[in-house]
Amino acid sequence: MRKRVVVTGLGCLTANSVSVTQFWAALQEGRSSIAALTRFDTTAYKSKIGAEISHDLAALSGLNLANISRNAQFALCAAQEALRDSGIIEAELPAAAIGICLGTGLGGLYFSEEALLRLLEKGPERVSPLTVPSVDPNVIVNQIAMRWGISGQQFSISSACSSSGHALGAALDMIRAGRAQAVISGGVEATISPAIFSGFDKLRAMSTRNDTPEIACRPFSADRDGFVMAEGAAILVLEEAASARARGANIYAELLGYGASGGGYHAVMPQPNGLDAAQAMQLALADAGICASQIDLINPHGTATKLNDDAELKAMQAVFGTRLADIHMTPTKQLTGHLLGAAAAIEALHVVKSLETSSVTAIPHFDRSVDLKIASAASHAAPIRYAMSNSFGFGNNNVSLIFGVYE
Repeated sequence: MRKRVVVTGLGCLTANSVSVTQFWAALQEGRSSIAALTRFDTTAYKSKIGAEISHDLAALSGLNLANISRNAQFALCAAQEALRDSGIIEAELPAAAIGICLGTGLGGLYFSEEALLRLLEKGPERVSPLTVPSVDPNVIVNQIAMRWGISGQQFSISSACSSSGHALGAALDMIRAGRAQAVISGGVEATISPAIFSGFDKLRAMSTRNDTPEIACRPFSADRDGFVMAEGAAILVLEEAASARARGANIYAELLGYGASGGGYHAVMPQPNGLDAAQAMQLALADAGICASQIDLINPHGTATKLNDDAELKAMQAVFGTRLADIHMTPTKQLTGHLLGAAAAIEALHVVKSLETSSVTAIPHFDRSVDLKIASAASHAAPIRYAMSNSFGFGNNNVSLIFGVYE
């Protein structure tokens, strides 16, 4: 019999929250984390808004974060909350039985930018000796392993905006295969820097509604004009169900299925017919052992770019047909911004909370020109047994995850 995998711990860090409790409250109240950027001068940029983290992380977490890269700081803060929530460290699970698998789209690229500027302006003697380990995408994994003495399988995955979705899928496979009893999984992204931001700005992929940042990102709306960049981290502790039950752990939900596909179509554009994305959803459904008719809620990728939303809508229509109009839809990037490689993780966390609380998150200011079941007035209770979360990245990297109420 295949091992069942459940979620026993949650942790996150976003622009307007330093805990899952704060994150969930912000979503339920429809509070956006998007605002005018302050980290650098945006005068020369078309887009001037984002969801940047400005919290005093050392003070809030109590962790020693000296000489630790920004993305690793995010990872440590979210991991600390998730590990405390799960209790796997206190339960004394063997260190070798705990794995770590995290996703990140751009890793420490922002640190490379800072190192290059220092090299050009002040010479090689002023470049930090920590540059190489800080640029390494796996630093987010290494820091967690060192901080909590974890010695099981540990690695990072980079596949653009589907990175943390692939990481959660890999963690699921790891536990099913018996290679780990529990896995710390999710995603981290620290990308709001001049060079990275300018790259997306040149692609004209980001919203320029700079005067109304809180409603700038409008997934599936006719007047959408692009995504809004965000940064942060989300960690889910996945655990073999038998292990979780044996130690009396709180179980949030079950991770039932994982599907992934590639389109091989274009470096930054989605396949227009959405069939590659549809394939990922169909594979996830098959892996979960359920039918499309059983899905109650979908957290779509919903970036609010013209091409991506069109392709995703076609993909969902191919999988769900006319029933799509009856499925609760929660395009949360309107409130959170787009966390790039960490987007799948923060949205998986949202789906898990939706299942736990049997509630649907409202997305304010939604344009009704598209026939999707998106609550716009207020979050509300609803029976949800199975939920799907989709993430589609540059290079046609597609991931679909299915969570369900644990029974």
